[in-house]
Amino acid sequence: MSILIPPAPESARREPDIQTRDPYRPDLRRSPLALWSADHRWAVLLTSVVTLAAALWLMMSVGITTADFEDSLQGDSKKAAELMGADFGEAPTEMVIVTDPDGPLAGQELVTLGTELATAYQGVDGVAAVGTPFPGQDGSLVLPVELTADAEGEAVDVSGVSAATLEVAADHPDLTVGQFGNASLNAEVDEQLGDDFLRAELIAIPITLLVLLAAFGAVVAAGVPLALGLGSVGVALGLTALVSAGIVPVDQNSQSLVLLIGLAVGVDYALFVLRRAREERAAGATVRDSIGIAGATAGRAVVVSGLTVVVAMSGMLVAGGMFASMGIGAMIVVGVAVVAAVTTLPALLSVLGDKVEWLRLPFTRRRTARAGSPDSAWGRLAAAVTRRPLAWAAVSAAVLLALAAPALSMKTSLGGLETLPQDLPGIQAYHQLEKAVPSDGEALTFVASVPAGAADEVEAVLLGAADELTAVRHVTGTAPEARVSTDGTVLTWDVGIDVNGSDDQLPVLVDEVREDVLPQVRAELADVPGAEVYLAGSAMNVDMTDWMDGRLPWVVGFVLTLTLVVMALAFGSLSLAAATVALNLLSVGAAYGILELVFGGSTWAEGLLGFTTTGTVAAWLPLMLFVMLFGLSMDYHVFVVSRVREARDAGASTTDAIRYGVARSAGVVTAAALVMVGVFSVFGTLSMLEMKQMGVGLAAAILLDATLVRGVLLPSVLALLGEGAHTGPRWLPHLKH
Repeated sequence: MSILIPPAPESARREPDIQTRDPYRPDLRRSPLALWSADHRWAVLLTSVVTLAAALWLMMSVGITTADFEDSLQGDSKKAAELMGADFGEAPTEMVIVTDPDGPLAGQELVTLGTELATAYQGVDGVAAVGTPFPGQDGSLVLPVELTADAEGEAVDVSGVSAATLEVAADHPDLTVGQFGNASLNAEVDEQLGDDFLRAELIAIPITLLVLLAAFGAVVAAGVPLALGLGSVGVALGLTALVSAGIVPVDQNSQSLVLLIGLAVGVDYALFVLRRAREERAAGATVRDSIGIAGATAGRAVVVSGLTVVVAMSGMLVAGGMFASMGIGAMIVVGVAVVAAVTTLPALLSVLGDKVEWLRLPFTRRRTARAGSPDSAWGRLAAAVTRRPLAWAAVSAAVLLALAAPALSMKTSLGGLETLPQDLPGIQAYHQLEKAVPSDGEALTFVASVPAGAADEVEAVLLGAADELTAVRHVTGTAPEARVSTDGTVLTWDVGIDVNGSDDQLPVLVDEVREDVLPQVRAELADVPGAEVYLAGSAMNVDMTDWMDGRLPWVVGFVLTLTLVVMALAFGSLSLAAATVALNLLSVGAAYGILELVFGGSTWAEGLLGFTTTGTVAAWLPLMLFVMLFGLSMDYHVFVVSRVREARDAGASTTDAIRYGVARSAGVVTAAALVMVGVFSVFGTLSMLEMKQMGVGLAAAILLDATLVRGVLLPSVLALLGEGAHTGPRWLPHLKH
């Protein structure tokens, strides 16, 4: 069946190439929005450029306002965090630790070194006061150095202290000299993150361009989706800055998430529409008609897919806390990418016309032409699958279930410093300090609200629990005294422990202290009216992990329900909507299993990916991966099903429609998947363990989804459903094609 289009001048038409010779080309409508954008191309492009410039200005001038970790805490941990926000009259402090690898420092050597150390920091820029050196429990020498603080109590400058520490280390090459403190560690982490993301950008963009060059065979055509993707990220970052400044602060990971998702979906959506426009142009349509048809077909698929992604991302709003703020940025960038694909891209294609084919690479025209043929490798595979759909479905589902099985033993945690690169100087100094002053390392913190004049009485009760606490396994010691806020209303007391946030013994330890020690402390404080005590410190990580794990079932139920509704309305088939949910669950399960295989405690991948295993997966990652993968996998699902539906509407049998639909969509789906896999894989090379876990999980899942799921399992399921994949009850409203 031929396309019904108005006659056009010969110069504006093309003869169909080998790619377009199929018997199942339906009568296609034109998208009014795409045609309007093409007809008003300069106005649309000018608006897009102005919007991008304004967004970048917002990003640079306003910046993204981030939420604090304490904002996401729940229950007793939140109450404890509110109390710990009191003014304790303490300046930001750096701890300088000197250790002799050959043995403890003692005698005159300790005194001489202490004097030299204190002198080294006198008069250094950024130093407010130099404390008194004292010996650590392991024979180290520890020197507190107070920093000059701003009005908010943050260090003004730590670089002078860090430089002085390097000089001390150079003067004593036989000793191990380290410096640990929030200011210096934050500076090191910020520098590491900056280097990581710069490297990610420098690698991800060329990878994306190479994939697009292979997909389109022309430099200009390859550059268009990349430009749309980068532009979508720029606009989304500006809007996120606006939202974070005026409505709600967003999580500190939101910027990374916007970059990660925005580049992936922005490129993918533009790729889908551009590929379809080039296909219709090759089939003989005018430039304007090819844009209109692409908007009505691929553009419609992009809108449905984008809507489903936003629905999935809205699950983070249901989760609340840090997830809600991260979801805002993700939803914004997906929405921007959809708008760019259905408005800016048609305008740009109208301006470029056939110039989009400029700078074509040699030997690519015939390969591109054959890519959508039913006789291609994907077409032949789809034909084989439809002949024996049950066997193919069983085998592919079994593979995915086998990959998902390890997820049953997955453990999650909100790790601490052990998730940072262990070669950072600050991390190495932290381990020194942990041995020298155990209560300054990993610790449980008792936080008490104190009635007026009762600070000494409350402190005595806490210190009285020291013997019982030191008898608890994994407790290394207790602080000799408590800290009291300047107004005397809050008191904190640290209990050192030898387990970190990723250790599966930490929840056991926290439960033991809360069940055996904390009730006794509260009982003794019953005679002090108004006194309340909570457990904080590392216990906050346990509480947050439990909260995140508890939110996952609610988010899963919400996303599954809304996805079912969106797919049913989009395609008018309840059975297809249910199959969509099932396939996506298999994909997510396989991703979880791969995460557990790589990061769950085995060491086989440490050298390959450059990390030290903690035995756990970041507590926020399962929920985040679920909503991201459930949304992103819809790109391929909707695109493949749309092409199958087109062939069926043109008169193809069920099996032929599947074969032609898969063959037609396989090339663009493969290219889109490679873009996502390339971008996500780059994040798997970052030094931060949590970013590495997210990148590996996303890359593996998208690769599986675009190959095994959409290339084998989806065609077999469509064949098994038969006409049920395209029809539904009369009462079910759905969007017309």
